Amino acid sequence: MKRKTLTSAFLAASIGAACLSTLALYLNPGLTLRHEAAALGLSLFLPWAAGGTLALAALAAAASAVRWWPRPFRPVIAGRPFFASLAFVALSAVAALYWHNLLGYRHALPLETLHALAASAVVVTGAAAVFLAIGLDLALFPRHERPFAAALAILAPAAALAVPLALRPEPAPAVPSPPVKLDAGRPARRVVVVGIDGLSPADVSGSPGAAGVPAFARLARRGAFGPLATIRPTEGPPLWTTLLTGRLPRDHGILSATRYRLRGSDSAWALLPKATLVGVLERAGLASRRPVASTARRKRALWNVLDAFGIPTGVVRVWGTHPPETIRGFVLSPYFHLLHGDPARAAETLYPGDLLPEVAARAVGPRDLDPALLADLAEATSPLDDPLLRTLAEDALAPDLTYARAAEVLRRAYTPSLFVVSFHGYDLAGHTFYRYAHPEAFGNVGAEEARRYGRVLDRYASLVERWVGDIEREAGPGDLLVVVSAHGLAPVPLWRRLAGALVGTAVAAATHAGAPDGVLIVAGEGIRPGPLPAGASVLDVAPPLLYLMGLPVARDM
Repeated sequence: MKRKTLTSAFLAASIGAACLSTLALYLNPGLTLRHEAAALGLSLFLPWAAGGTLALAALAAAASAVRWWPRPFRPVIAGRPFFASLAFVALSAVAALYWHNLLGYRHALPLETLHALAASAVVVTGAAAVFLAIGLDLALFPRHERPFAAALAILAPAAALAVPLALRPEPAPAVPSPPVKLDAGRPARRVVVVGIDGLSPADVSGSPGAAGVPAFARLARRGAFGPLATIRPTEGPPLWTTLLTGRLPRDHGILSATRYRLRGSDSAWALLPKATLVGVLERAGLASRRPVASTARRKRALWNVLDAFGIPTGVVRVWGTHPPETIRGFVLSPYFHLLHGDPARAAETLYPGDLLPEVAARAVGPRDLDPALLADLAEATSPLDDPLLRTLAEDALAPDLTYARAAEVLRRAYTPSLFVVSFHGYDLAGHTFYRYAHPEAFGNVGAEEARRYGRVLDRYASLVERWVGDIEREAGPGDLLVVVSAHGLAPVPLWRRLAGALVGTAVAAATHAGAPDGVLIVAGEGIRPGPLPAGASVLDVAPPLLYLMGLPVARDM
């Protein structure tokens, strides 16, 4: 009986693994089953089937030990005990994953693929419902004959496998943007865009009874200000590419922060299904990931549009710009702070490379920081001896200061008409220090921790505001300043924190996986102070920037 139960678990897990492999194909519309079957089988199907078999066999063993579990007189399929129950569990889990990925990647997939995936999710959900109906019938009427139950138990998973494969559209050929050369133009004004991901509307406007004036509140009051809706997945490269192209990820081609390689495949996999233990596959050597490259972008960004008019642009640390493109102006990669110590790799991070020695000379390491600067962020006498503050210095403060100094050098040398710089430190700090700034959302923050770290986020935002002020002071009388956060931060849900505690895994305090609103502030001559129009999103930033510079706006933005 145990061997037969294990066989049932293997069959049910294999059904689930095959459905998940089909889901992986849906998330990569440019790939085909014919060419990727071996990689799918080795890197995705086999590990998912093996893991699912163990989980379902353990579930069947637990059910056998429970006295009140219903015991039918005979299995739905002869010789396969527990198959109907285990297939129901497997298909229910797969159906949940189909809907979860459909929601999470709805802005990344082509509409034709999205519609087919929605229909497939319905089919898989229906297959699970068939097993639920069989189970209810068994529980309520155990002595009835069921001549069609076995046929339904075979047809339901067959449909869950065959229909999604049949519905999946054929890969459409990628159509790159044709090169465009326009008559030279002069912008109506210069624009400076400063990105500070992690800022939420409440962080700027403040809350009743809050002490002090929030960072950027003064700038918000003298300009247009409001929440900026984001899109999923809320990862830097797809968000910022959307923000600076005016196109959704399904159009511009940057779908996530990374691209995957599966063992046995030469293709780049843009997405793998969420919540399917992809990290375990990586540790097993079956999958690997690399940061997404700027060459994956299929649509023109603002600097490409300005380049066509002969207008210079400066880009510093913007997600999705590595390796730097050849444009009129300059591009500094967001990986410069990681690669500047290696001369060969550092040359790949800046275009043009004329000022690379001057930029590299302004790089800042954690040990180069003024201790008073770091101590000012938290109540600590020896900040670099504090693990949390040392990590803040290494991952957030030192890189941000590096790019602030590099941006100053490059901007003065090239005087671009559009200048875009992004600071990532506030977002990184929020993942750790959010719980101390908002202890009421967590409930397990000690008074000493709140006293020491509770002002880190506010003070970090004030520090970034100081850098923005330095940039603004160099602006001309008609220039515009735009401060944008592509997403906010929210507390990590309680269930995720509890799951992390149970398995001993560190869980961040804040997340942007739920797509919390970011912020948009526009200040300068000709901008009417007040709230932004309702419903503004990251799609709505690029067109106004072109308009404010006196340039035409494409109809497909």
